Amino acid sequence: MLAYSADFARDREAGRRWWSSAPDRREALTRAFYDWEEDTGEAPRRVLNSHQRRLGYLAISQAEAAAQRHLDVLADSASFEVLLRSIECVFRIEGLYSDATLLAYDVAERFGRYIGQEPNSVYLHAGTWEGAKALGIEGPSPVPRERFGPVLGRLPAAEIENFLCICKRQLGREMLLER
Repeated sequence: MLAYSADFARDREAGRRWWSSAPDRREALTRAFYDWEEDTGEAPRRVLNSHQRRLGYLAISQAEAAAQRHLDVLADSASFEVLLRSIECVFRIEGLYSDATLLAYDVAERFGRYIGQEPNSVYLHAGTWEGAKALGIEGPSPVPRERFGPVLGRLPAAEIENFLCICKRQLGREMLLER
């Protein structure tokens, strides 16, 4: 847990600042589709997260354009859950993906930070599902933070999700016990 915190806290905080410091909600939604920006001296180049590289820049730009068409609805989401389900719905009605669970979660988590709607529970998908399973935690998703024990359960839900995904191969049930 300490190695995770030391290794990833700085990068995660830089990402949080970039995603939440957008000048307006349109730019915040655009940033939510990318991991960060590289300054190339000309126009900044947006970099895809490793989760989205398999989709590619064209598919991401199409998903972003679809989300932008529904910006007002997304920005008015009353909770993280509503935001996430709305993004999934936008992808379906726009005919983009049959299963874009991870992209929808990543965009909701990043844009949600900007509009003040962050997850209170841990959403299981891909690597997070594997990490939770290694800890002996089964769905359904979302899972209340308290189920992750006294140490992990103190972290924000998005941070638990990040930890589960990154550390999934090093986890075991004994980690839920307080030391």
